[in-house]
Amino acid sequence: ANASCANVTGTNSFLIRILGSLGAVSVATCLFALSWLFYLKLYKQFLYRLAAYQVMASLFHALLLVCQFTFLEYNDSKYASCVVVGYLFQTAAWMKTCLGCWVTFHLFCFAVLLKNMKKLEPLYVISSILVPIVISSVP
Repeated sequence: ANASCANVTGTNSFLIRILGSLGAVSVATCLFALSWLFYLKLYKQFLYRLAAYQVMASLFHALLLVCQFTFLEYNDSKYASCVVVGYLFQTAAWMKTCLGCWVTFHLFCFAVLLKNMKKLEPLYVISSILVPIVISSVP
């Protein structure tokens, strides 16, 4: 049996196993999508790169979901690992949110305002990394 589920019984054990399994399926799906993106060389187009950033953020989030629910045994002796995984999990969730906002903003500018904002790609990426780190650092 898995170490993290050894002391958990009943409904909680079932939920932990389901969430860990969903994380594993999400990792496989994200890797499949990224592999096709690179195989078809779609990363050369700006909008596909934005989608790739979103998929990479989802991959990071799914990897943490797998780690959070399946591989780590959370008890008093491993309190530091709980804090680190919790911080990274919150950061990954904020990264997905920021990237989703930037993609929405870009698509709005492109479709409604008829302006291509490709020059803002560094801002999209840097702010989607730094803003979640700052937000997650606040206690």
